[in-house]
Amino acid sequence: MGQGGSGADPRSIPRLSERWAAAVSFAAGFGGWIAVSSLSHRREAWDSPLYWSGLFPILLLLSAILGFFSPERAWRWGLWMAAGQLAIMFLREPSGSLLPLGVILFSFLGAVAGVPALIASQVRRRLDPPPPAVS
Repeated sequence: MGQGGSGADPRSIPRLSERWAAAVSFAAGFGGWIAVSSLSHRREAWDSPLYWSGLFPILLLLSAILGFFSPERAWRWGLWMAAGQLAIMFLREPSGSLLPLGVILFSFLGAVAGVPALIASQVRRRLDPPPPAVS
């Protein structure tokens, strides 16, 4: 998780690799969709109030956390979450006639979920100590 080393600044905030952040984002979207659709007995999770009152706010919070710990191009974490949801939706209904609409909606939701990551990445940049001066 962290990037250490013998010369690491003890005040530095740990970082999460971009690969882990992408994997966590995708898995959260994928698993969250399965959980909500199973709990609510709905084929598509977003048809349940639990999606909007539970899963989506959790994904927004997770996006912010990932943006803080993996701040490089943090907007991607929301899109990875949307990709996970789109993947499970497609796996469950590969011939879905509403797939193009799903792609559009997930693109929008992914962009929305990217906003907390961007904000958190900016907070991270303000809190990170400046790199040591090279003499």
